[in-house]
Amino acid sequence: MSKSIPLHAGETAINHAPYIALDNNTQCIPQHYLRYQHNLASVEKLVQEIEYHAQYPIFVCQDETGLYLQVGIIGYDNYQAQDKQTSFKIVYGRKWRIEPQLPSSEIIQTAFLAIKTAREHEIRELFKLTQNKKISTPFNNHHDLPLLSHAIHQNKGTKTDAFNINTLEALLKRIQYDKGSFSIIGIEPRRVQSANAQSSDQFLVDLSFSAHEGTQLTELSSKPFTLLLSSSDINLFFFELMQHLIQLSNRQVDEHFKFRGVTRFSWGNDIEQIAQLSIQTRDKQIGSKNHILANELAHNNYETDKSRVPHITNSAFGSILKQRLTNFKNLQGLLPDSLIYK
Repeated sequence: MSKSIPLHAGETAINHAPYIALDNNTQCIPQHYLRYQHNLASVEKLVQEIEYHAQYPIFVCQDETGLYLQVGIIGYDNYQAQDKQTSFKIVYGRKWRIEPQLPSSEIIQTAFLAIKTAREHEIRELFKLTQNKKISTPFNNHHDLPLLSHAIHQNKGTKTDAFNINTLEALLKRIQYDKGSFSIIGIEPRRVQSANAQSSDQFLVDLSFSAHEGTQLTELSSKPFTLLLSSSDINLFFFELMQHLIQLSNRQVDEHFKFRGVTRFSWGNDIEQIAQLSIQTRDKQIGSKNHILANELAHNNYETDKSRVPHITNSAFGSILKQRLTNFKNLQGLLPDSLIYK
């Protein structure tokens, strides 16, 4: 007899929910046949089975608006000299709201995204550029966006200075990242021709990173890496370098975020195996052969979708939003309750 995989706290099966036999001699009720009514205790139970890094604790909290997750970041203060700090400091990321009817899998993925976002926030602060003999963090998330928008609007156009190996070498001397530094190895221009005979210039920029004794990010190494740029533009180089650093961080989380000891988002997972499991658990013929089950499933999905429908206020903003939505004629789905088509 095959073993049944138990449901998590906060989960109940809809009426007539089927058990699906899996290849590993177990059977389960897939998540789309479940109803969810999570509370603080059930979310805590899920999150306590997540493993990542001691310096990124995940908090499960509840206030007057409901349940939410929040990631703590433990480390040195990014805006103070590290050698003057005697201990770590804890700061907190944004609150990630958890609806009671959110599937358990989506709660786990919310924690996964919260960690990635918290890490990206740190990375943007750790990228430091010396400008006019002063240090700035141009990629950080704390800029005054209304003011920045005004400044960009006033200064039309973007500076497009071309780089070469000497200018990049000078530029990298002005950049510090997580206490370490970058060095340029070389630049290789190349011309790429597409199938329709159109060609474009590209530039391969080879770099290396030298860590410092105070470097904390575990994904950083001394291995050379390459940036692919579509033009020899210094501003583009800045953005491509930052994008590479964010990708490194995201991959680090992919490989170290675990639920019940499994690195679900690791690139080492067999995609065809995951595809096979999806086919087994989402067999559409099950619903077509059981109309009672199909009706239960449709009702469950409708109630879940209905709980997520936003409300549009009667403010000036609400009027603009209504107008934008009414431009889509015969829009399907559950419309906001205050949206009326003319």
